[in-house]
Amino acid sequence: MFFASREKNTAKVISSSAISKFGDMLFDYVNSVLLSGSKNGGWLLSIYQSSEVFTSVLFNFLGGALSDYKNRKNIIFICDLFSGSVCFLLSIFIPDDVFLYAVIVINIVFAIISSFRSPAYKAIFREIVNENNLGKVNSILETVNEIVQIGGPTLALMIAKFIGNRGALILDSISFFISGFLLQKLFIISPQKLNTKKTTTISQIFQGFHYLTLNRNIMVIVIFSSVINFIIAGYNLILPFSTYAFSGTKLKAYAVFLTAESVGGLVGASLSGLMKKDPSSNKLFILMMLCGLSLIPCPQLFLLTHSVIVVSVCIAMFNMFLGIYNIQFMTFVQINTKVEYIGRVFSIIFSIAILFMPFGTFFFKFVFNLKNQFDYSFLGLSLIFISLISMTVNKFIKN
Repeated sequence: MFFASREKNTAKVISSSAISKFGDMLFDYVNSVLLSGSKNGGWLLSIYQSSEVFTSVLFNFLGGALSDYKNRKNIIFICDLFSGSVCFLLSIFIPDDVFLYAVIVINIVFAIISSFRSPAYKAIFREIVNENNLGKVNSILETVNEIVQIGGPTLALMIAKFIGNRGALILDSISFFISGFLLQKLFIISPQKLNTKKTTTISQIFQGFHYLTLNRNIMVIVIFSSVINFIIAGYNLILPFSTYAFSGTKLKAYAVFLTAESVGGLVGASLSGLMKKDPSSNKLFILMMLCGLSLIPCPQLFLLTHSVIVVSVCIAMFNMFLGIYNIQFMTFVQINTKVEYIGRVFSIIFSIAILFMPFGTFFFKFVFNLKNQFDYSFLGLSLIFISLISMTVNKFIKN
């Protein structure tokens, strides 16, 4: 009975994740196309994207505290139910003359809902999955997400074309309802111990930070990942300019690299599930060094072969190791964090990651010539340098 329930949990979580992922993609695609095609498209789209970031940072800590003090399964179900209802109401009742502005407001509402849902979703894994299987389940989830990421945009385009924006939003609302229903039916293996002691939300948030400072093993990895996010922001910035950096060929480098990213991410997610040992901090540092090593030879290989296909192998390897790192990092945090603090720890991780990415984008915009192919080598060396420093600091702390 126990093993059957565990397998059903895995199937429900994977199905829910795939449906939810596609729903999010459909919502973003439909609204981005709608906003970009309007009179003040650039301005409206920038507000649409930036408002989501700032809202998430503000509410993530509150969501993490709530997930540690309330029933996580109920939080996720209520968030999905509310999101589905909002999508349905938007598609049916909002007039055309204010629809564009309503989309921006609704996106802010979704960012708030996600701030409550995401920490609870990551934290509930300790309740529904056996600790020894966390890495395997995370790997399967990421594999499914990569498949949706590859096929989702084409499917979203077809849906939007045939049933229109409002029809797509109704379909999006259905995806939220199905996702919430599947997660509500999860079987709890290790019940969450709810803290009945009355404390303010602010004190709960500070307790989460205090726990993180005391648990140095996790703190080092969280700080390390934050710096890595800063550098990855530089990679995300220069990638759209890769066609200019690797010019003079028949193939467009950006299109080839995007395909290589998808293939590498899918392979990485699959390989991560084959790692039987629990993730360690040193393993995470080594994985990030391999990411760096993958990027370093990009310009040299292009100068030698003048082929973006050859360079794309490096891009695929970078995303393969990055995919493995992300899964192992998530599993590392889930295993090494006390259940009563795990929601707040994830909220801190999400907030720091969101904050560091824009700073990294603006920093590298001023530092780099975005069309210079040697930027890839610089980022690769930076990843290796940060990994070596972090490995040394972590060893010093342990000793």
